Amino acid sequence: WTFQRLVMMPIRRWQILGGKITARFLMGMIQYCIAFGFGAILGVRFFDNFIGVFSLMIAFCLCMTAMAFLIATLVKTDMQAVSSTLLVTLVIAPLGGAWWPLEIVPSFMQVAAYFTPMGWAMHGYNELMLYGGGLADIVLPVAVLLIASGVMFGVAILRFKYE
Repeated sequence: WTFQRLVMMPIRRWQILGGKITARFLMGMIQYCIAFGFGAILGVRFFDNFIGVFSLMIAFCLCMTAMAFLIATLVKTDMQAVSSTLLVTLVIAPLGGAWWPLEIVPSFMQVAAYFTPMGWAMHGYNELMLYGGGLADIVLPVAVLLIASGVMFGVAILRFKYE
């Protein structure tokens, strides 16, 4: 019931939401940095284009934070939130190309991947790390992720109830 206590405090509601969203975004970035850090220790060359990789990390983390916030406005209980988040994760990860390369799946799945944030993130990472692309090659994936973030945050804020 910490949220209910926060709502009663003399701070603006957008500050409460901003704090909650920022905390989740930062947790995602920390997890990302740990994963990429271990990859770098193991010899994976992530950082040939540090700005590009970091841009994709931020855009993807922001998009997934927005998606989680939107899901939170659609469910009524903690268990529904956990179940819905798990379901969404288990659908978008393989569909987006996180579990296997999209080149080996049927063409309908290659198209469907671009309806997920994971598909756009993986497209950007592949451009940078596999195909030797630069910042110009990831403008579209980053833009799509940021636009999707804005749309999902907007819908979530409109749906959010301070109860």
